[in-house]
Amino acid sequence: MRIFTKRTLTLILLMSFSLSMLHLQQTTSNASARADCSPFIMNQAPTSSEVQSAWILLAGDTWDHRDMASIQSGVNIIYETLRGAGFTSEQLYYLGPEVGPSQPYVNTSATKINLQYAIETWAPQHVNSTQSLGIALLSHGDIDALAVMVGDALWDYNLNSYLNNFESTTGCKRIIVVIEGCHSGSFIDTLSKDNRIIVTSTATYLGAAFNADRTNGAFSEAFWSSIAYCETIGKAFEAAGTHIRNLGCNQSPKLDDNHDGIGTTVYPNDYLPSGGEGYDALDVRIWAEPRICFPIIQIEMVPLPIYEIWDPFTSVVYIGVEVESSMGISKVYARFVPSGWEPTYLQDGYVYPIDDDEIQMIELEDPLGNGIYSGDAAFDGLALGDSFMVNILAYDAAGMVADIVSTSLSFSADGEAPPDTVAPSIDIIKPHADDNVSDTIEIIARGNDNQELESVALYIDDLLVDTISMPDYYPYPELHFMCNTSQYADGTHNITAVAIDHEGLTNQTSILVTFENGSDNLIYYVIFIGGGAIVILTYIVIKANKKKRRKTNKGKGKRKKK
Repeated sequence: MRIFTKRTLTLILLMSFSLSMLHLQQTTSNASARADCSPFIMNQAPTSSEVQSAWILLAGDTWDHRDMASIQSGVNIIYETLRGAGFTSEQLYYLGPEVGPSQPYVNTSATKINLQYAIETWAPQHVNSTQSLGIALLSHGDIDALAVMVGDALWDYNLNSYLNNFESTTGCKRIIVVIEGCHSGSFIDTLSKDNRIIVTSTATYLGAAFNADRTNGAFSEAFWSSIAYCETIGKAFEAAGTHIRNLGCNQSPKLDDNHDGIGTTVYPNDYLPSGGEGYDALDVRIWAEPRICFPIIQIEMVPLPIYEIWDPFTSVVYIGVEVESSMGISKVYARFVPSGWEPTYLQDGYVYPIDDDEIQMIELEDPLGNGIYSGDAAFDGLALGDSFMVNILAYDAAGMVADIVSTSLSFSADGEAPPDTVAPSIDIIKPHADDNVSDTIEIIARGNDNQELESVALYIDDLLVDTISMPDYYPYPELHFMCNTSQYADGTHNITAVAIDHEGLTNQTSILVTFENGSDNLIYYVIFIGGGAIVILTYIVIKANKKKRRKTNKGKGKRKKK
């Protein structure tokens, strides 16, 4: 419901004009004019001010020590990521399967009683009622349980009890929990509570995969790499979901931040918020203090779809990519996944590997040291028309992984691309349909094509406001546009994104969004009399209640905020 108030200001201004006739002119300047929008500037200073005061980390183990080194490696990377995010060693409490000089980050063994101590006794020494606590767990799992030390299981109700006791002691309600492990989604219904953000690597009845290098969980490596780039929890969750889909992992990450005990999965071509989840997570970063940071490792150039001549015996394919890193690059892989390949479906309570005899993975080399990594892949016994998805994976010296960039490889009789009859894809990532927005908003559109994308254009109410041309390599940039909605009339507006491919095929998508600022309409009348003029300004202020689709039930330590 809108509340209207009206204030009229009359200003008389005498101006000199050489006119001999009386003329009445009415001009209206209002918010229906085109917005003065400007392109998005990358690497802006962060605006989210919420921080955490302490983090508890746990690397679990089983009686047979299965994958212990891989799990500990993954939590070591989380530890290093948090140190890079500004946390001191005193703000981090690490429970691991090995304690001693070989594991300098570990404070104590990963038993259930030690975890209880960390949450109920150690954390209150570092977190008060206005601050936040983070917990990251990586282990083998079963439904409602995670392995901690040998013969010891952490049940969902155990963890929830520890958290409730922590809240009672400190008055702190703000807790972030990130769990990597098979069946980790089963923890959500028990842990869900106001002002908690719960992130799990998979759903209740699904397993979770190690990464291609077996140094981390597939979900965790992308999630924590995005956190290292100063992404919000929500954006890191989206990136990790995309990452595991590209790897072909048969899992379904879950996020619960609206406290309904269910959680949501971001499916292909979908983004947060989704199903009521994500508003909070998109607004919160994991750091000890706000800072500006940049991607540590990026895949800069990957070939567009590759077409090669088919050989019934052995076909050899050359692939070259460009990678940049501020930390040094440790490994770059090209991973060839056959079209139609399906991952092994496992539910045995263990984190499973993503290797498969059908998948070929080669390590690319940089002989000149210039960031250009290349290599040859040989394929035997291919059928004419066989095709592959090609994942490019790059790791820096600290174990961070770049966002996967994928292309495709197809074998044909002549090695040429077929006629392009498929229209490009286009999505508006932000804002979301039916959002109520105000002030300056960011509009993001993303396009793709099966062969070569030419450009993406953005329209507001059928007026072109921005366009971006695509390079002749992947990854394609998104169109980012900052728009001052106060320059438009309050009400519903149409945002349309259009993708055009190299053959001129087009596709478009539109959403309706409500701009709600409270219009300031300035109406002025100019009355010309003889050699002068009287300008009468009528200033009408219309104020409206702003209705934003934003969750507000955040803890006391939460302050307003990409």
